[in-house]
Amino acid sequence: MDEMTPGGQPPQGKRPFELDIDFDALELSGELGAFQDPDAPVSKGEIYFANPPIPVQPAVAATGARKRSRKKRKHSGAFVACAMVLILTLSGALSWVGITALRDIFAIGKTGGREIELSIGSDMTTDDMIDMLADHELVQQRFLCKLYADFSFWMRSRHVAEPQQPVYLPGPYKVDASLGLEELLNFFKSKPKSTETTHLVFPEGYTSRQVIEKIGKYAVTGTELLQRTLQTTEFEYPFLQGIDKVRRYHPYEGYLFPDTYEFYLNENPASVLRRFFDNFNSKWTEEYAARAKELNMRVDEVVTLASIIQMEAANKDQMPQVSSVLHNRLKRPEAYPMLECDSTRDYVTKNIAINGMDRGTAEHYYQAYNTYQCTGLPAGPICNPGEDAIEAALSPKSSDYYYFQHDKNGKIYLSETKAEHDKTTTEIVVNGLSQ
Repeated sequence: MDEMTPGGQPPQGKRPFELDIDFDALELSGELGAFQDPDAPVSKGEIYFANPPIPVQPAVAATGARKRSRKKRKHSGAFVACAMVLILTLSGALSWVGITALRDIFAIGKTGGREIELSIGSDMTTDDMIDMLADHELVQQRFLCKLYADFSFWMRSRHVAEPQQPVYLPGPYKVDASLGLEELLNFFKSKPKSTETTHLVFPEGYTSRQVIEKIGKYAVTGTELLQRTLQTTEFEYPFLQGIDKVRRYHPYEGYLFPDTYEFYLNENPASVLRRFFDNFNSKWTEEYAARAKELNMRVDEVVTLASIIQMEAANKDQMPQVSSVLHNRLKRPEAYPMLECDSTRDYVTKNIAINGMDRGTAEHYYQAYNTYQCTGLPAGPICNPGEDAIEAALSPKSSDYYYFQHDKNGKIYLSETKAEHDKTTTEIVVNGLSQ
């Protein structure tokens, strides 16, 4: 290493060491020409990069981008949340509909112990029935229940040429809330609910009250329900049309035809009553109708007269005689405006005014039925007469009698005049034969 002077200069006569690196431009160009792109710009010392750096954005711009990103994420999250809520809501609603429909139709999950009172009108269709069940909260999915009922009817009747729509019997009912749709609809049909039966005998002269009590006693149907069915239900039988239900106590008294009947236990109350009405309808022949027309009497008038004959005559043989007296009095209302039969008065005191009835109501029926007060026939029949009494009412024995009475042995005494009748009464009392 060469020595240096104190001032940092080399000694005289000495030249400093120099490294001269010099490339001949033409030489370099010739050696590198094979690697150069002829279209590339000639470098003048600048530095070029193949991937230029991305210019740095201002801080404010970066912040705005982050906010937009967060806002997008926020909106996306809200949408997903709403979609999830909607899906869960729809799923819950469909599940509820399905569960309630199964409960309505198949009684799955229904519990007993609760009875609902309702009333069936005449000529109600299955759709009408389901609407009524829904109104009483016995079913919830009325639309699905109707679909099921229509499908079930189609399945049962698809091979039938002219299928008959179900018939629902009118009247008041008490329904178990635990029943499914099919059981509820069958409850209002004539189809029996039990295979166990009972035979009941109803004698001639039984009143409606006695009939109802006997039916209830043997568990055919409830007495209260049967009573309300009698009072409120309209039946389509021709002989029941035009009955004055305002004045009479039992609207269908006289038409519960006395006979022996077989009933199912726990039978539909309307079905029970139809048994009696069907029997009466079969007994009221064309000959009866023709004879009633000859007498200028309606069916209800014949039955009312027959009910009095049934209660007044001691036996079958006396019936035409009693009928003769009553017909004679009815033909002369100006001379005999009242029939004056004890049985009509007893009907009120023994069959109507016996259950704590208020005085005003009892007086109304007393005047409507008691033939010592009302003119002509009473408001309605006083019992359910048998066939013999009906025939006697239609075919009275010809006579001139206007009075009759019995002694305690059932013997009948007929009189043409009031004086003769009073004399007979005295003789009965004197002889100790009065009832």
